[in-house]
Amino acid sequence: MKILHLIYSFFIGGAESLLIDIANGQARLGHDVTVMIVNDGIDEALVAKFVPDVKVERMNRRQGDKPLLMMARLNWFIFKMKPDIIHAHHHKFCRLVQVRKSHLLLTVHDINTAMIYAARSNMVAITEAVKTDVLQRVPTARITTILNGIDTTAVVRRAPVDSQGNFRLVQVANLLPHKKGQDLAIRALGELHRRGVDDVDITFIGGGDASELKRMAQEEGVAERVHFAGLRDRRYVYQHLADFDAMCHPSRYEGFGLTVAEGMAAGLPLILTRHDGPWEVADNGRLCTDFEKDNVVSLAEAILKVKDNYVDAQRLAKEGLDYVKRYDISRTVNYYENFYRSLLADK
Repeated sequence: MKILHLIYSFFIGGAESLLIDIANGQARLGHDVTVMIVNDGIDEALVAKFVPDVKVERMNRRQGDKPLLMMARLNWFIFKMKPDIIHAHHHKFCRLVQVRKSHLLLTVHDINTAMIYAARSNMVAITEAVKTDVLQRVPTARITTILNGIDTTAVVRRAPVDSQGNFRLVQVANLLPHKKGQDLAIRALGELHRRGVDDVDITFIGGGDASELKRMAQEEGVAERVHFAGLRDRRYVYQHLADFDAMCHPSRYEGFGLTVAEGMAAGLPLILTRHDGPWEVADNGRLCTDFEKDNVVSLAEAILKVKDNYVDAQRLAKEGLDYVKRYDISRTVNYYENFYRSLLADK
């Protein structure tokens, strides 16, 4: 098949990582794969992770420019290429793409994705939680679920040993507290501090402005136990997750959470928001210790539960090592290929 992937910008993030893995997998299967990056925001080191057989086109549009010229150039490119599948990774492409529109599908990467342009398009949800969110707003949506994937064999596994020294938590996510909940984790450490529990650390791996979170850590009296590792590439994350004792992902809303699957592949006990997308990834909460959304006390209790019952937490993590295989990228690539063929068969 001739496959065209469409994405706006290209920096380190879940959608970008998934696109690299899918496009590479499709190229290895012999498909003709092109990735079109619209905006000029491009991490060339990240682009270099595509295999040579994946063609990368750059439109180099300045973010914020009026879209009419970009729309014309995009549709002219599609007209010349005549792709069998146009796979969009942002909902606005459902408005922008006018040529071969019946060949278009959108992957919905998150909860609360705007449906104003996408409601009539073929859609793929990355979890059942995302699918449910879409159907609640657009009951007639044509949407199926294909789970995200990672290279489960590339993640270094944590040795099954007791925690040494301070109990070390990690969250891998850009510093977006309104969504990812880093503030909740810091306030939970503050809650533990007030109870006299001062042997829990957390490291945040991800890009963004940490100034407000550092101020919060000072206010809570836990600044020395809150660490910011900054933006790191996937290779670093895969090699260093095993340095920690547990993964804490207190998101307020999240479609999937590739990093949670990565934590599971590393053999880390998981502390997750109840009924969120990552909670679904952990077999609807069976393979994690969960807590009530937006509840600092509930999160503090969940951290204590994992810390004080670490043998049981490691038992769940060991089950997760087998369960996470369903999120292997090879399965994701195969599911997308079958879905593409079903769409083409309906034309």
